[in-house]
Amino acid sequence: MMLAAMALLFLRIAYLIWLCPYDLVPDEAQYWDWSRRLDWSYYSKGPAVAWLIAASVNFFGISEWAVRLPAALASFAASLVLSRFALSVSGGNLRAGWFALLLFNLIPVLQGTAQFMTTDSPYYLCWITTAFIGWLMAKRKSPSTAWFFLLGSLIGIGMLCKYTILLILPGLLLYLFRHGVFSGRQQLAALLAVLTGIILFSMPIYIWNMQRDWPTIAHLIGATRLPGGDAPAHEGWPYNPLWTLSYLLFPLAILAPPAAFLLYRATREAFQPQHDQTDFRNSLLYALYTAVPILVFYLLVTSRTDVKLNWPVAGFTVFLIPLACFLATHYPADAITRKLWHWTVGIGLVSLLFIAMGKFPIAAINGTRILGYRISTQPILKRISGFKEVVNGVERASAALAKTTGQEPFYIASTYGRAALLAFYAKGHPHVCSADSYMGGRESSYDYFPDTNLGNPELLGRPAILLDNEKWVWEKALYFQLIERSHYKGRIYYAYEYRGPWREPHTK
Repeated sequence: MMLAAMALLFLRIAYLIWLCPYDLVPDEAQYWDWSRRLDWSYYSKGPAVAWLIAASVNFFGISEWAVRLPAALASFAASLVLSRFALSVSGGNLRAGWFALLLFNLIPVLQGTAQFMTTDSPYYLCWITTAFIGWLMAKRKSPSTAWFFLLGSLIGIGMLCKYTILLILPGLLLYLFRHGVFSGRQQLAALLAVLTGIILFSMPIYIWNMQRDWPTIAHLIGATRLPGGDAPAHEGWPYNPLWTLSYLLFPLAILAPPAAFLLYRATREAFQPQHDQTDFRNSLLYALYTAVPILVFYLLVTSRTDVKLNWPVAGFTVFLIPLACFLATHYPADAITRKLWHWTVGIGLVSLLFIAMGKFPIAAINGTRILGYRISTQPILKRISGFKEVVNGVERASAALAKTTGQEPFYIASTYGRAALLAFYAKGHPHVCSADSYMGGRESSYDYFPDTNLGNPELLGRPAILLDNEKWVWEKALYFQLIERSHYKGRIYYAYEYRGPWREPHTK
């Protein structure tokens, strides 16, 4: 299994270096930009993603594949932990370990997180590892306090990736309690050890926020449009039933229908009388205990806003363990299981090919007509490619403005994503400001970095190149002596003599 996982990793890295057709997506570029300013934490996320990217690009140089390398490595590690988890549950059945390894690499959502460097890939690694340690503790029956400290430490490290890893803790502790793993005085010592591990390893987040009046709390509240967040609160209760309905269909989308039906069959099998008190049934119950808090949490979130597909994925990863054990004992003998597994493999391979090279079919169907309707995939294409052409126009406009004014202009983009992409792809990797929070949007880390804060007095009097948005939007947000549109492709503007924002960001 190790050799197979290493072979997959080698192929993925080779693909990222020589074959990947995608530009960085905005979040990837933003995290890379964070990595140039290493800090205890950041406005919207913990520091792990920036630290990992910094380690990679400092060693291999600044490139798209080096930015994405940590995602591939985290996925590799997660698949190994998952296969070892399955071996433990199945009593050393190698088939279960192989199925776990294959499932992790065939699930379309997990394929995407292995290719694009976001917080998700290291977050899933921390979730799966935490769940595995919890399972081993349950098997030991009387684990020492050091095990609980290790458990808390893994959750603390996971918080550096994504704060929602805390949601694994209630169900995990309840499972351990119900199985008599700790009780009485040992229970108090165990809880203190868990909390100590969490606090110790997530301390960078607290340090950064305490220095800045806890802006991350405002960001998290703003995601649900509640009062006190970094986004305007919804008036009343603007509930859309489609938010909840689409969320209830997430298992089919995350696992893909064949694997979801396999999990249903595994669940039905686990609760047959012959599986009473077996590790197969216990692994399914354990997956439920660890997943229910995060799944219920996002179900509640659907009462306020639309939940993105990747948010609850971590809760589904542990279900791959009983599914792998089920396949190990029922494939290929059971005909229905065999067909569903073949469909799972087929869909996984097709999705792997599409995720790897999907830019080309997306571009090919752009502009085609079906039943008289013209299909436009331009918004998707703009997100995954084509930004280098925009950068070319920005750089030429910058050279023209520098020649006219005799000063080197600085760059301002309309959103954090465009600012980050411009910083990555422009020559010399300049520091780029984001004006989103001055245009009614949410704050971002660019409002907290001294070199990109638009209230920085050192920027006053300088010319600037403005990217995206209409002229009147810029004039309403930022005070320049004059703003005029350039003739270069895209909404690129010359701006003369910066005099500061008209007002503070609406969130401050």
